[in-house]
Amino acid sequence: MQKILVAHDGSKSSDKALKKAVELSLSTNSSLTVLAVVPELYLTELPEADRNRIFESLSEETRQAMEKIRKSLSGKSIEVKTLIRQGDPAEKILETAQKMKVDLIVTGSHGRHGAKKFLLGSVSSKVVDYSKCPVLIVK
Repeated sequence: MQKILVAHDGSKSSDKALKKAVELSLSTNSSLTVLAVVPELYLTELPEADRNRIFESLSEETRQAMEKIRKSLSGKSIEVKTLIRQGDPAEKILETAQKMKVDLIVTGSHGRHGAKKFLLGSVSSKVVDYSKCPVLIVK
């Protein structure tokens, strides 16, 4: 069985990537792992207590989003797992893909923080540049 890793950050682009990954998983009988990364906050102008509150809020939002995805995919005839990591999104996607020995990474072309003036978002671009397995960018 092949393994597909899809990066999801709550953006419309990552929703499209998830939809494509589900289609691929169903058609190839592959397992699917949905990965969300809570970015570390480098807001040095904020007090630590405020940074912690923001981080906890982002973490809870991510947990709820992953639970919603898990429930929406529960009726599909594919093996689905969700993961949440903390850190630099591109690094965590690459690290997870390598540890899991995935056969394909699927990601959206722009995340929540992607600038439309670039062809690819910085996360998807870095994943393409450094991945040891094929990467599918969904626009």
